[in-house]
Amino acid sequence: MKRPLVLVFAVAALAFCAAEIYLRQQTSTADDSAIFAVKLPAGFEVYSTSAELILPLHEKKRPIRPGDWLDRFPEGGQTFAAYVQLRNQKPSRVDFSTIYVQPLGEFDETQQKIVEQTADFMSIYFGIEVKTLDPRPLGDIPETARRMRDNTEQILSTWILNDVLKPQRPLDAIAVIGLVTCDLWPGNLNWVFGSASLSDRVGVWSLHRNGDPHVGVAEFRLCLKRTLKTAVHETGHMLGIPHCAAYECCMNGSRSREESDLHSIEFCPECQPKIWWTCGTNAHDRSQKLAEFAALHGMKEEATFWTRQTALLAK
Repeated sequence: MKRPLVLVFAVAALAFCAAEIYLRQQTSTADDSAIFAVKLPAGFEVYSTSAELILPLHEKKRPIRPGDWLDRFPEGGQTFAAYVQLRNQKPSRVDFSTIYVQPLGEFDETQQKIVEQTADFMSIYFGIEVKTLDPRPLGDIPETARRMRDNTEQILSTWILNDVLKPQRPLDAIAVIGLVTCDLWPGNLNWVFGSASLSDRVGVWSLHRNGDPHVGVAEFRLCLKRTLKTAVHETGHMLGIPHCAAYECCMNGSRSREESDLHSIEFCPECQPKIWWTCGTNAHDRSQKLAEFAALHGMKEEATFWTRQTALLAK
């Protein structure tokens, strides 16, 4: 009798895994008329309607080039409907209320300004209260969590996530994101701009590869823009959002500075509704405030984009 019982459990487990993989691989190119397509539950029409309004502003993902993230790591992406289904129709804001930014190590005045402006941007982007904690030293870094590569010291990002941030994560944290000035590596790649857990609500990102903000105004703005991209990308992961493969989107994966710079700072029509829903932010008001932030900080291209998006969402 034991063998049939084991077989039943094995079949059930395989079926569950297959369903999970299917939901995670749904993309915006999926045919909603397909028999097994994941559909939005009733009452979610407000999100899909707003997403349709902004479609003209967003480009489909360009063809994959050799060396791109998707060339190395093929991913299917995820629709808004699949995201809602995987989270059992329960938004993050039900249990959590605050994003925490935790500077780790030493920051000079210019770098501290980057931290402050990034926190302001994130509060608008996600519509969630953002608290910047007092800087903390990284402390004694174990030998297994540090190395030298190309004459540059790197810190193991998973050590920061699991040993530094997670043990002191506040109970109300929708996300805790550490910010460092040192270079990072995740253990299985040579380096990363940032890293985050899709389940533990902790992440880390680095200023190291974003350029020198001390050189001049243009360089400061470039460093800021790159930092903002990484911050919202990693926070997206902490909200349970995987990489996007459908559009040119801030949730695209990247393997190089060039590839990252090509990505939009905004989420696409499949990923934006995930923010609107799980964080409870108003799509129009969010876009308008982002346009104002971009104009204030000399991000002309982004200000124009968000102004146009705001106009579409007003219809």
